Amino acid sequence: MKQGYRLVLVDKDGVLVSEFQLTESALSQPEVFVGKLREAIESVEEEEP
Repeated sequence: MKQGYRLVLVDKDGVLVSEFQLTESALSQPEVFVGKLREAIESVEEEEP
């Protein structure tokens, strides 16, 4: 695993939804990172009843 931070996204029941590796490269392109994060959140919202 590369050096950096990890962002773990879980749903309200604590189930892993997505995991992001925050490297220097990822942080240098915040628009791309935010877009991927938004996609992950929207997919969780679509699955909820």
